[in-house]
Amino acid sequence: MEQRQAKRVHLFQRVQVDDGTNVLETFCLDISMRGILLVLPERVNWHLEQALKITLTTEAGEVLMMNCSLVHVDDDVVGCACDSMDLESQQVLRGILETSLEVPSQINRELSELISSSD
Repeated sequence: MEQRQAKRVHLFQRVQVDDGTNVLETFCLDISMRGILLVLPERVNWHLEQALKITLTTEAGEVLMMNCSLVHVDDDVVGCACDSMDLESQQVLRGILETSLEVPSQINRELSELISSSD
């Protein structure tokens, strides 16, 4: 069984993905401080390590933007590692994770790891 360092939460939410050429709509399936799993849009020719800018707008109107690298493509899903996000996006993501995780204190550790890895 695969062990992830970051806690992922299920989140079925519409997102926009900017691949540098096109802006497409698809769906987020789950999210963590370290990355996001998306439904693979039809007719895309993405490749591993490709840069993607992912924008998620919550029901409350908050915007989360992640700069990601594509790390795996399966039959119908795409896994993206979060390379960076601004402070506002981190706060939005923190709110999403805190409301979904059983142990909200886990967020502080994951957020600290994300910040230290971007230094």
